[in-house]
Amino acid sequence: MSFTRLSLLTLVTAMSLASCDESFDPTAPTDSTPYVLCILNPKDSAQYVRVQRSYICQENAYNFSSNSDSLYYPKDEIEVYLTRFDTLDGSMMEDPIRFYPTDEISKDSGAFASIGHYLFKTTEPVYAEFDYELSIVFTRDGKTITSRIQPLGSWNFLHAYTREQRKTKYNWYLPERIDYFMDLTPNRHPQLTRFLYTEMSAHDTVNKYIEYFHKYDELSNLSDELEGQSFLGDDFLYRFIAKEIPVKQGIRRLAVGVDFMIQLADSNLILYKRVQEPDTRFFYTPEFNNIRNGGVGLFASRYKLTLFGKALKPNEIDSLSMGKYTRMLNFADSRGEFHGGGN
Repeated sequence: MSFTRLSLLTLVTAMSLASCDESFDPTAPTDSTPYVLCILNPKDSAQYVRVQRSYICQENAYNFSSNSDSLYYPKDEIEVYLTRFDTLDGSMMEDPIRFYPTDEISKDSGAFASIGHYLFKTTEPVYAEFDYELSIVFTRDGKTITSRIQPLGSWNFLHAYTREQRKTKYNWYLPERIDYFMDLTPNRHPQLTRFLYTEMSAHDTVNKYIEYFHKYDELSNLSDELEGQSFLGDDFLYRFIAKEIPVKQGIRRLAVGVDFMIQLADSNLILYKRVQEPDTRFFYTPEFNNIRNGGVGLFASRYKLTLFGKALKPNEIDSLSMGKYTRMLNFADSRGEFHGGGN
């Protein structure tokens, strides 16, 4: 007899449940084990947690895949928290951060049900110098599953808007420091450019960004490439900004700068990805799991390491404010004046 575990992200074998603290009948079609996925990134403006059902059944798993009740827990039966700890003495630093349900990100198309899909979200900043414990509380069952990591990095999202001293030349910029266990040559990692800006309305001021992935050259050639920024000269950045940032009435915007970054993964995420890769040498590949107390899944960290934080030159800011691609976005020019349609 063969058993199939139903999960949105992966196939979880029965052997991976042997170390769980809570026993259950793996063939019971109505029983399930929580599957948790959370990848913290201190450089991002929001953090998300996915919690879904994972179970073993004697029938074909695809018979359950289109049933949202087979995948999603009721929102009012789950509470998600993130607790910060001092790495020196292990003491709790503050009250736990609460995550709240959101359906702002749609599920990818596929066989699994999209109705009822939701994530948990927080916009509280993550500080990489602390340990974080993720707790999923199932209020109806009185059950809590946990996992604990220390996020990668040294700076966070707030640092980019309040403390980072961007430069117009690469050799003037003070590189970000990080203690990483792998080679940091840029072309060995996913590479991206992030445009940062501040959006102001009559009631609020919000720091935002857009980003795209591309390829940098070898580290020895980065100085010329980053300082020159040929894509600014041929209007690529302006066209990209116009595509990604919507026109809004009553909104004023300030350009903060451009960050050139590489994306890194911690050891948990690297191991998780490696064990998911097909391996024809073995019939069985164990699943990586660092969720404790009766859950399965992954709690890990990514980090977007800043290679160069570029300050925009006055002519670049003026082109953003008054140019044909981005004028209607109402960015301030180099003198602080607005010319767009969002006044």
